[in-house]
Amino acid sequence: MYQIKIKKHKMNKKYIYSLLASMLLISQASFSQTYSDTVELDEIILSLPFNQDRGKSVIKVNKINLNSINPILKSYISKSISKLPGISLITTGPGIAKPSIRGLSASRVIIYNQGVRLENHQWGDEHGVGVSTSGISSVELIKGPAYVLYGSDAMGGVLYIEPERYSSDFSVDYMGIYNSNYSGITNNLGVKGSSGDFSYVLRGNMTDNQNFTTPDGEVENTWLKEYDIQTGLKYQSEKFSSDLRLSVNISELGIPEGEEGHDDHGDHDDHDDHEGHDDHEDHEGHYQELSHTMLTWKNNFDLGNNHDLEVTLGRQFNERKEFGGHGEEEGHDDHDDHEGHDDHDDHDDHGGSGAELDMELTTNTIDIALTMPQSDNFNMILGSNILSQENKNFGMEELIPDADMNDFGVYGLGQITMENGSALIGVRYDSRSITSEKGSADFSNFNGSIGLKRDLGNASLRLNLGSGYRAPNLIELFADGIHHGTFRYERGNPNLEAETSFQSEISLDLTDEDSSLAFDVFYNDISNYIYVAPSNEAIDGYKLYNFLQQNATLWGSEIIYSKQTGIEWLSSNTSLEYINGKAADGDPLPFIAPLTFKQVFNLDFSEDYSFEIDFVAKTKQSRISQFEEETDGYSLLNLSGYWKTSFLDNDLDIFWSIDNVFDTEYFDHLSRLKESGIAGLGRNISVGLKYNF
Repeated sequence: MYQIKIKKHKMNKKYIYSLLASMLLISQASFSQTYSDTVELDEIILSLPFNQDRGKSVIKVNKINLNSINPILKSYISKSISKLPGISLITTGPGIAKPSIRGLSASRVIIYNQGVRLENHQWGDEHGVGVSTSGISSVELIKGPAYVLYGSDAMGGVLYIEPERYSSDFSVDYMGIYNSNYSGITNNLGVKGSSGDFSYVLRGNMTDNQNFTTPDGEVENTWLKEYDIQTGLKYQSEKFSSDLRLSVNISELGIPEGEEGHDDHGDHDDHDDHEGHDDHEDHEGHYQELSHTMLTWKNNFDLGNNHDLEVTLGRQFNERKEFGGHGEEEGHDDHDDHEGHDDHDDHDDHGGSGAELDMELTTNTIDIALTMPQSDNFNMILGSNILSQENKNFGMEELIPDADMNDFGVYGLGQITMENGSALIGVRYDSRSITSEKGSADFSNFNGSIGLKRDLGNASLRLNLGSGYRAPNLIELFADGIHHGTFRYERGNPNLEAETSFQSEISLDLTDEDSSLAFDVFYNDISNYIYVAPSNEAIDGYKLYNFLQQNATLWGSEIIYSKQTGIEWLSSNTSLEYINGKAADGDPLPFIAPLTFKQVFNLDFSEDYSFEIDFVAKTKQSRISQFEEETDGYSLLNLSGYWKTSFLDNDLDIFWSIDNVFDTEYFDHLSRLKESGIAGLGRNISVGLKYNF
């Protein structure tokens, strides 16, 4: 068990009996965060081919348009996607989150941004996405294996991020947000416009958060500082378009220090002497420095006769440094001299030699897709994905060896359009080769999928069957060292086999003028499921964790009901989500969300003002793996509002939110801090404004 210091304030069974149905009222309107996707079925989706709207697509896609929601609710990508059905978040404090889709997360979920897949989880799954919402237009969610289009790792699903769209008009906008719980400040400035055939966008974002607070007190060493810059230049002609984008994300974050399996970190009693939020630099805590630079170049060619060719080139550079912060390593002595919160960016002088871990990952990708013209109600797309990756170490310690990885994939996807529906059939072949100082590994796979959609008047029925494939990554195969971000010694397994899965899903959607009901059921059978488990050994004072594998199954369902009430300004959305997962030995899978109920009421009094009531309830989770602990059920109430006005003849938006209104103490089962006795975020009041110059 982690023993983490918290400053005290002087104040205080089986398949859920077949899926409790909900009743529930009511839909979404202009500024609400949730489920614009359940009623607005005519919106074009980008994560699937053939440019169809969601109502006609064989594969079901949930979508959030971030331009139409309260800016506070999209200040973190976790807040933006948390209410999508079938998705949960594995968190480490308020600013670090990884999506979990139907019980699968980390390297089993692909995140696409700027047209290429992010590669920042090859080193592990304990920290966030590394993407700022400041330059995002929309987020699309594909649940279930999207293997045919996206290749290895798309076993659980795909989170597809569309970058900020260009504008034909010149504009400058500023946004500022303050969060009371962790004295967090976010500033955002953007410029965009066009000239002739060219369009451009430039946006910068800065976030500075101090230690967050639970109802029990301040949690030390949970600060976060993040800088994000995104820029793009697009050329558009009648037969050709080219979109060049660059994004740079740099962050520093403290790691709450624990003592699980290691006792060499000294006496931490001096933490109690700290006064206030401002001195979190003074304690000698672990922290990370992360950077992610991504350059993409997307080109679309109109080849005539309805043939379209898309070629996307990508280059990513990820750097990760982990510092022990004990004051004895080189470059750590200056921590004691820090005065105030602003000084933790003075860590720049640590350099590679001062970091326990210092890893650099360089990834080059080429994605090619050729869309064929429709012929006799048949469409087809042919594509290929090529990836080359290199990992290098520069730190005092080594978790993953220097290694090279090469992926190659080729696929074909065909769609048949019928009078009352459509069918989608796909096949794909992938190969992966890894060479490292500690060995090599080769994997290959051939798989496919089939989907059917039937229109039944005001209803539609979907059946999707698909296989998934995931080759082991670098850390699973060859890790052999202290992972300071998780406070454990991790050892890979070079004998791991590739994961394969087969998932079936049935979806029923009912719609009328003012309501919609969606019911999804899925079953996922996984062979060679890879997981990390503690042993009875310790190395260098840290408990040893080994990567193992066995077969596993996951199943569950989602129910979503939306309706516009008889009151013009009142709408609501309700969802109920259930997931269960077991390994072949009968042990429940880790990090499985409990039964979750979400209710949102939207009060849109006018075009200029909206108000949202958000209620979330989760049951007790007693189905736990051998190295997890049970978590009790809880419920949270959140409020938010949005007011549009004008100032000096320009648009001014004022917005606010209150999260965890009653300051409820709770432990989310998908929190990495729960077993350290750290509760979820206490009451947080956010205020902000956005001004268009």
